Amino acid sequence: MATSLRVVIDTNVLAPGSFELLEASPFRRLCKARRIIPVYSHVFLEETFRAYGSEGKREQLVQRWIPLIVATVDRFCDDFLGIWYKELVQGQGGKTNIYMRRRDQERLISRLPNIPLDGSWRAWHSSKLARNVEDAKRAAQRVVSKEVRQEVTDWRKAVNYDPKPHGVASLARFFETELDHAGRAFLIAQVECRNPVAVADRWAKDKMQYPYFTTFVMNMLYIAHNAMTRPSAPIDLNAQADLNMMTHLLHADALVSNETGFLRQAFDDLWRPKGKILFSSQQFVAFLQRL
Repeated sequence: MATSLRVVIDTNVLAPGSFELLEASPFRRLCKARRIIPVYSHVFLEETFRAYGSEGKREQLVQRWIPLIVATVDRFCDDFLGIWYKELVQGQGGKTNIYMRRRDQERLISRLPNIPLDGSWRAWHSSKLARNVEDAKRAAQRVVSKEVRQEVTDWRKAVNYDPKPHGVASLARFFETELDHAGRAFLIAQVECRNPVAVADRWAKDKMQYPYFTTFVMNMLYIAHNAMTRPSAPIDLNAQADLNMMTHLLHADALVSNETGFLRQAFDDLWRPKGKILFSSQQFVAFLQRL
């Protein structure tokens, strides 16, 4: 039996030009045969559904993008809060089911063909507050990154820092020194449970037993480290969303994305050393045609 390849899909694969390549490729057939298993994250779904708010994209979303997703999906991934709760609070750890409940997925899929083209989709309007919150988080992350860069710049001036004799900060060392403190703070702030301190203590004793939450903390530290060590690089508002999406490489082999900036650098730093593969849309379609 042929081996399946699990592939995380980025939303920019649906962009004009890229989508047509994928649509005309053997993608549907290979997914049906389970040679390719697309990993559609909650980030992917949220970002894709955002297109409903654009009159210029709505028809493409309803008539082309969603049908392709429904025809190729195996399981939609749960959101991170749900995964963390199962990992940490319920104690499922590395055995956590990261996917949306089957009945919820079936209900979602049954409703998608009925999305109206006139902009009146109730689910879209009822989720406006959640989108506003997410947009505010992205803006806040940009502010934090700017502040970190300024603090580092001020410190360098104050101590006459020279990267040649002082050396460049190691990402691995940064993880080693900051992961425990940052993880406890994030867990207590974001994971709802009766005794978050006890849950944080359990996490701290065996961090890799809780891979999704630990990877999230490492992602946040990566953003801070990136701001400190690459002060001239553009600040990407989608940095956290990109890192969240790549977290699903914990259960996948490859990522398909056309990003050339922050995402590609982060992939090279965090995932390529673990043997993961990054395809552009063109590279992925060429790969599919060889199967």
